[in-house]
Amino acid sequence: MQNNMETILKKTSEEIWNSLLNSGLPIHSFLMDWNGQLIKEVYQAPYEKEDYHRMFSITKSLTSIAIGFLLDDGRITLEDKITDYFPEYCLSGSAHPWLLDMTIRHMLTMETCHASTTYKRNRENHWVESFFITPPSHRSGQIFLYDTSASHTLAALVKKLTGYSLLDYLREKCLDGIGFSKEAYIMKDPFGSDMGGTGLMALPSDLIKLGRFCMDTLYKGQGVFANYLREAVSLQVPTLHFGQTLEEQLGYGYQFWRIRDGFAMYGLGGQYVLFYPEQNLVFAITADTQNIKGGNQTILNIIGDRVRKLESIKTDMGTLPYETEQKLSDNPLKEWNSSYRLLDNEKEFETLILSFNQSEGLLILSSVRNSFSIPFSFTELKVSTLQGYNERIAVKAVWADSHTLYLPVQIVGESVGSIHIMLSVSEKNITVFMRKAEESLFTEFQGFLEGMVI
Repeated sequence: MQNNMETILKKTSEEIWNSLLNSGLPIHSFLMDWNGQLIKEVYQAPYEKEDYHRMFSITKSLTSIAIGFLLDDGRITLEDKITDYFPEYCLSGSAHPWLLDMTIRHMLTMETCHASTTYKRNRENHWVESFFITPPSHRSGQIFLYDTSASHTLAALVKKLTGYSLLDYLREKCLDGIGFSKEAYIMKDPFGSDMGGTGLMALPSDLIKLGRFCMDTLYKGQGVFANYLREAVSLQVPTLHFGQTLEEQLGYGYQFWRIRDGFAMYGLGGQYVLFYPEQNLVFAITADTQNIKGGNQTILNIIGDRVRKLESIKTDMGTLPYETEQKLSDNPLKEWNSSYRLLDNEKEFETLILSFNQSEGLLILSSVRNSFSIPFSFTELKVSTLQGYNERIAVKAVWADSHTLYLPVQIVGESVGSIHIMLSVSEKNITVFMRKAEESLFTEFQGFLEGMVI
């Protein structure tokens, strides 16, 4: 039976590698592990086996693993407020309440109070300090938005609490034990801090070893760290409003992405560690898809489609205790009718009205100059005309979770495109994130809004 499985998997690995080559994508390496056995390892010029590769945001997953070990050591809890650990950046006592409310968990799930990576706004400022002094745009813990400065700051937290760099701390905890290369390193920012969101330089073989460590810990591990890792790869926050690929819309854990039938570490340009628990498979891929539209989805489709055909390869290690897919809520709030006064914002919206029943609803955004009404349905596309643009729109609303309503607004007419609106609602407050995907118009529908019930 074992030999038969190995034969099937070796054939599958060849099929995947040939498909990746035939795709025309610049794939640099491909490794496949099953049950701790390296089934396939191959490299493509100009990269060779001993060439270190920039892994970009895969670094975030290492930062998350380090946070799990801090939790295991009893040094932190996930509900700790990050400002408590960096009082030197809040000396004036004027830190915004939205920042003061931010927890380590919020940072892990990318639900910070910032609308973008803070250090990218002015790279001459101290990168860690920027996270604490940049004015927030919305309440923490409401809506997912990718924020690399959160990961960067968490890596600084590891150094502050342990005295070790991120990678040195992980070497002591797990990396040396799995044979992670001694020459791997994490790049530093201009001020000497580990680039905990993007800076890992490592071998592709390091990734497959780390992936196997994670998979085995999920199945066999016990204690605080193993339980943390199970949470980290589970669905923690919806991402329907985010991303250009299907996988990027399937949800996020603690610095791990959800994918169809599994989860992933993901870095810019097609750097992946892909986990398929049902088959006990781990893949590591390095590439450069930065200039190829749809390149990442092509990689995910080639590998995922082949894995899903492996019906005869099943793990006998049991079921992991996490959600395997993003499950949309079935209209958890049966009826709603609230008006909100919006806080000052760049778009100068002043009020928001949200009302709905079990079948349909209405969102109204108003400023001094304009009022936009967006009708929606929970059962079918609701077609209307958007005032001010004289363009048809069509909306079918979805509950992303028990308190988060997602409105994907299709634009129908000369301005083909879409507007994506995510609303986190409560009895007292509302947080709104808007993103438009259209060439030149609809600029009002960009960014965050915060409101309080009138």
